[in-house]
Amino acid sequence: MNALGAVLAAYGAASGRDAALWEWRVADQSPALLAATSASCVVAHTPPSGAIDDIPQWAAARGWRAINVQAPSLAAWLVTAPAPAVGNDLTIASADDRVDGLDLLMADVMPHLRRLIRERDGATYELAERYEEISLLYAIGELLGSGASVESVANTVLRELGQTVGAPRGALLLHDPARDVLYPVALMGIGQSCATTVSVHDPQLLASRAFRTGDACTEAGGAIARASAPLLAGDGGPVLAVPIRRASAAGGASLGTLLLAGRAGDAPFTAGDRKLVTAIASQVGTALHNARLVRAELEQEQLAREMRLAHEMQLKLLPSPGVVGPEAHAAARVVPAESVGGDFYLLARLDADRTGVVIGDVSGHGYQAALVMALAMSATAIHVQAVIDPGVALEAVRRSLADELESTEMSITLFYGVIDDASGALRYANAGHPHAFVLRADGEVVRLPAHVPPLGFGEAALSGSVMAWSSGDRLLLFTDGVPDARNALGERLGEAPVLAAATSVPSILRQEADAAPSLSARTMQAIYDTVRSFAGDTPFLDDLAVVVVDRVPVSAGRVVDTPRDQVAVRRSHSAAAGA
Repeated sequence: MNALGAVLAAYGAASGRDAALWEWRVADQSPALLAATSASCVVAHTPPSGAIDDIPQWAAARGWRAINVQAPSLAAWLVTAPAPAVGNDLTIASADDRVDGLDLLMADVMPHLRRLIRERDGATYELAERYEEISLLYAIGELLGSGASVESVANTVLRELGQTVGAPRGALLLHDPARDVLYPVALMGIGQSCATTVSVHDPQLLASRAFRTGDACTEAGGAIARASAPLLAGDGGPVLAVPIRRASAAGGASLGTLLLAGRAGDAPFTAGDRKLVTAIASQVGTALHNARLVRAELEQEQLAREMRLAHEMQLKLLPSPGVVGPEAHAAARVVPAESVGGDFYLLARLDADRTGVVIGDVSGHGYQAALVMALAMSATAIHVQAVIDPGVALEAVRRSLADELESTEMSITLFYGVIDDASGALRYANAGHPHAFVLRADGEVVRLPAHVPPLGFGEAALSGSVMAWSSGDRLLLFTDGVPDARNALGERLGEAPVLAAATSVPSILRQEADAAPSLSARTMQAIYDTVRSFAGDTPFLDDLAVVVVDRVPVSAGRVVDTPRDQVAVRRSHSAAAGA
């Protein structure tokens, strides 16, 4: 028994009368029974269909009474049977008065009671709906938070959402920034063969409009709905499109669109539906954004690991300075501006009297420069071992790398020198390398100028040069990154301080062979100390490479077959003039 039935039962017990409460929602339709004192009185007290204003007359004709208990929005009548006649006229009159009082009380109480019952039922229904929505939000949040990709759970999200709002057709579209289109990752109620991409700039489609505006969009139905969502609203019913967005301080960005359609009876989507779908779309957008951040971080970590490995492999390609021993001593170091770079060197013990030295600088820096560097280093190593003449060797390297340099539009400065103690000479060829010097034992600095532009610029004939070499001389080679180092103010180091640092190391002839290696090593360290002191914590803009080589003093009695005055000698009187 409901609350109205309980009140009528109390009324029947107090008045001794049967009663029934009827409600008219539409005047021309049959009334609806809300409550009655007993089942037996329902048939006898059923009003006819028709105008509700005729109810008092209908009741009076049957000796009953009709009490209007109309609420503000709905019409209702309490129909009561006559009280049984018991006792004398006085007691009957008293009973009628009591019944009249009860009728007035019922007329006053019933509207309030009906309103409270409706509010209770409405709150119960709304609570049930909210509970279902909250459960959906929780379930989808848990699903998206499980680590699964949005694409893998999109069908489940779409199905659960469609069931909650009563929309059997739907689509979940995500944005492809490369093509600037929306592509389906989940479809519901339509064939997979219908799947197609949608331009985000389409002025007619509802999905594109919601994506661009960032707001929920609805079409009530009809031709407009069919045109704006032909796959989902082909029957002309209402359709709802909600953007999938991620929240941010800048206002968020659209990542896709969620569409629903096909509600029973073409029922429109309510404000509550839009709020629910928007909340779900926000969850999807957050999960999608987080997944992309995680994916980007993993890719960045993978790239960092690969670059570290590439850096280690590149350094392993460079030879140890000890390979030119025991007749020569070398110090060499390459510092890439990034994880990998384009600077390299080669050292070769050609025989007991001759030491080969190569330095190269591939234009640019980074991964592409490192790839070209590996090719250049490989080709150079092959030709240096095969041909001792520097000019012939570099010409062979140019032919080997011609196609690669042309396709990549890159260039290489390359220097190859051969220190020949037997002839007391340095033979070299220079393809555009600007920083090649001989540091004489007496402190003089001799620049070794380029014969042709860098490899990759033209095909001018490449011929080498010869100059005198004496015990105590040092061959100094470095790349552009050394003088181009910048400090915090953006100032450039320049070549002069580098040469000054190199000549500050005493170049005296060592009598003990085991003391000689420190000469090249200390020269190289002095240069790097100068660079670091000038640059501080400022990152290098280009790769740095320094190579210093000197030979062990010529053995007593060794004949030098090339007189010094017959060797082409190119000297600079000062480091500044040479620059």
